[in-house]
Amino acid sequence: MYTNAGDAGSYTLNYYTKDQYYYRYWIKKTDGNLLYPIKAVNNYLIFDQKPTQFYFDAYRPESYSCSGPCGEDWTSGLEATNFNVNCYKVSGISGGRSGAEIIPEFSIISNQVLIQPSPDNSFCDKVNLQATGCTGTQRFIWEYRIEGGNFQSTNVSTAFNQTFQFNRSTYVSSTYVGNIDFRVLIDSDTTITGEEVYSNIVSYYVNPCPPVLNSVSSNNLTSCVYKSDGEVTLNFDRGLQDNEQYEMALKHTDGSGLTNKIITKSMMAANPKSYTWTGLGIQSYILTYQTRLTTANGTSLSQALNKTFTVGPPSQFSYQIITTQPACHNQSGIIKISASNGTSPYFYSIDSATEVEFLSITDEITLPAGDHYITVRDSKNCIDINANDQKI
Repeated sequence: MYTNAGDAGSYTLNYYTKDQYYYRYWIKKTDGNLLYPIKAVNNYLIFDQKPTQFYFDAYRPESYSCSGPCGEDWTSGLEATNFNVNCYKVSGISGGRSGAEIIPEFSIISNQVLIQPSPDNSFCDKVNLQATGCTGTQRFIWEYRIEGGNFQSTNVSTAFNQTFQFNRSTYVSSTYVGNIDFRVLIDSDTTITGEEVYSNIVSYYVNPCPPVLNSVSSNNLTSCVYKSDGEVTLNFDRGLQDNEQYEMALKHTDGSGLTNKIITKSMMAANPKSYTWTGLGIQSYILTYQTRLTTANGTSLSQALNKTFTVGPPSQFSYQIITTQPACHNQSGIIKISASNGTSPYFYSIDSATEVEFLSITDEITLPAGDHYITVRDSKNCIDINANDQKI
């Protein structure tokens, strides 16, 4: 409380003489007894509980020392009860023929200027904080304390209703997970020292920030144009913690084909920062992903984010048979096999015999007269769906 009426040493229930005037003055608490400040600095009174009444009245009588009335009389007064102790300011009134030597006034704010956070009081990278409840010239110097530590100053001060954004990276280790407390040192007058008081304390919980999806593998192809064995690798900026898991949903861009997955740390043991989604067909996909974190503070879900990618077809494997018919009856025929696209080297088999490897076109192959069955594949076991197992 700021007041020009004086500290508890000036309290008096009966009129008391000061200079050339008389006054009564007190501040009371809920039970009707006098409320004494725990500290007084200049015009500032610091209380450890809420006052419920402020009373001051004063008067100076006429002196009649001027062969009659001198016109020196005045009165002043102020009484306030049931006022808003969180934010209140008022001045008294005065009267008489002379200007009052004192017109009482006071202003008061509560130290409960920090609003308690919601039940979901966790954050990972930053949190916005404010001292609220009133207006005035007060400055609020922010302090923080992590679990097991002492309060430390941020060297940041704000005014009433001014936002202070606490950035984790500036003050707290990136590996810290746990409780963090905030308070402010309330400085009501920056020109004097000693009237500062601490606010209430508010508590939050620091979670690890969810992993960031840095990249998705490119040139994602199925092995064959008719297979659904495409793979996409998701690369994150960090590995999962023991109490953390991915929750992912994958669907086609037309909204069909929804597949959900829960991915835990143990499923990424070989490469903690990457996960490969397998068994994908040729299609464009939308991936929705978020992390679920379970800590001593409860369970929280990160914001769901989306990423699009495409699984494409490889170049379509094909082959053709170049035949040379025998010139005479009972002579052998000659063929060549030419393969393209797909993935070399290629392999052929005639009449289920052992496969023979070739690059793009075979040497001449001599076949006896009669029917023969030929199969051809590439190195990924892709076949020509239009020509395989040909009979010649």
